[in-house]
Amino acid sequence: MSEPTIVFLHGTNASPWTMAPFRGFFEEKGFTCHSPTYRHHDLPDGEERTEALRGASIADYVADITAFLATLDTKPVVIGHSLGGLIAQLLAARSLIAAGVLINSSIINGTVPTTEMERALGKMFMSVGPFWNEVPGQDFELLATYGLNTMPVEQQHEICDRLNTESGQVLFELFFWMYDVNQTTRIDFDRANTPLLFLSGSEDKVVPPTTAKTMADRYGPLATFIEIPGRCHYMQLEKDHDALARRCLDWIRTL
Repeated sequence: MSEPTIVFLHGTNASPWTMAPFRGFFEEKGFTCHSPTYRHHDLPDGEERTEALRGASIADYVADITAFLATLDTKPVVIGHSLGGLIAQLLAARSLIAAGVLINSSIINGTVPTTEMERALGKMFMSVGPFWNEVPGQDFELLATYGLNTMPVEQQHEICDRLNTESGQVLFELFFWMYDVNQTTRIDFDRANTPLLFLSGSEDKVVPPTTAKTMADRYGPLATFIEIPGRCHYMQLEKDHDALARRCLDWIRTL
């Protein structure tokens, strides 16, 4: 039996390079792989990118990936990181993918913080004013504390320097789903019938395992939850990432 097609989806402020280690692993195993990006994420930081991304929604990104999936001959397995994991869930609920591997997935509508650090991050966003109208960049100290906290400082800087700005509306929909009139990240669990693998880094401070587990539990037997010891939010870029990719491969081959 031939291997399924794999589609990699990246997180906020990012582009396909953040999934490159996993793509290389799966291509070496003979998989056909694709790494689409969301609208305007191929633009460099600057005025054009800022104006293009202002007001962009997760719904727009879902539409972009839905259009890409329509060009494929078969339903793929999606491996998504952070926002990419959330988008994979939305695609799965629409029966557009064969399965989803979610690496530290962003939270969906109805998932509440379980740690003080998560609540502090939400308060930080509240303190900066109407960020949903802006296109924020990455703050190194915040990223190092929440997302890259198990990595060497040099690698933290390398990753932060390559990340770009992101739509503030997207960040609002992620962190404040309860105030989103469009309920952009709501999953219709009555239609959910796609197997999902939730991988949660034990040291992830953005979506810690206690929070990720509550999200996975909402799917019942469709979801498999695995906590990965000692890993942060960007664990697909950490040392020994091949071991994590191998766990994904083993799960995919059980489908």
